Amino acid sequence: MDSKQTGRKRTGLVVALALCCLLAVGGVFAWFSAQDSKTNTFVQGNGVTEPEKKPDPNNPQQGGEKPNEALDKWLIETNWKDNSAIAADSIVAKNPNVGIGKNSKDAYVFLEVENNLGDGSYFVLGDNWAPVGGKVDKFNGATFPEGKTDRCYKGGLFVYVGDSKGADEGAMAMLVHNAGNDVYTGEAFDKIYTTKDYSFTSNTINVKAYLAAASADEDMTTQTVKDEIIAKAKDWAQNN
Repeated sequence: MDSKQTGRKRTGLVVALALCCLLAVGGVFAWFSAQDSKTNTFVQGNGVTEPEKKPDPNNPQQGGEKPNEALDKWLIETNWKDNSAIAADSIVAKNPNVGIGKNSKDAYVFLEVENNLGDGSYFVLGDNWAPVGGKVDKFNGATFPEGKTDRCYKGGLFVYVGDSKGADEGAMAMLVHNAGNDVYTGEAFDKIYTTKDYSFTSNTINVKAYLAAASADEDMTTQTVKDEIIAKAKDWAQNN
């Protein structure tokens, strides 16, 4: 066999081996992978405990002497009387106040007011509360009480701001627990007012509370967290 033939055979053998390698790579390919998983354990409960005492009549931001019945839980109205009569140009006592127990976690507090009483009914928002933008129904026809007409609302979503009086939702403040006593936001409002041309539509006004607390030891005061909580409260008010 001459050298040319030998060379051709060797070349053909190299090409054939190369083709076999390509076929092997394309048809039988092995690889390694890494995987990980984590199982998180939760405990039942939200850490926001109910107050044991109703608000002190003389200081509605702290617990008083009367026990908080189980039906009241966090949202309490000490002055409300069932089946109160309402008519044009009248005032009816209604004072929603939200509290947490002495062993509770600190919490942000929201209140939704759904007023079905009819046109001409409104309330004056307390100084410790602020409207949540885009989620309130401002009442512009109020002439009473003097000096408070800019704080009059028919309903909507409101957030506790503590001592930041006259602020907007950006000043939302945590209701800080007191290890020695129950604490309350203070009354969101204390009366329902009607105008002289009030027209009765329905006999209900619904008030609902939403409290948000940390599930573990974490910073709840960052703007990112506050924005998330406000967004969640808006969703709650929209769908609850």
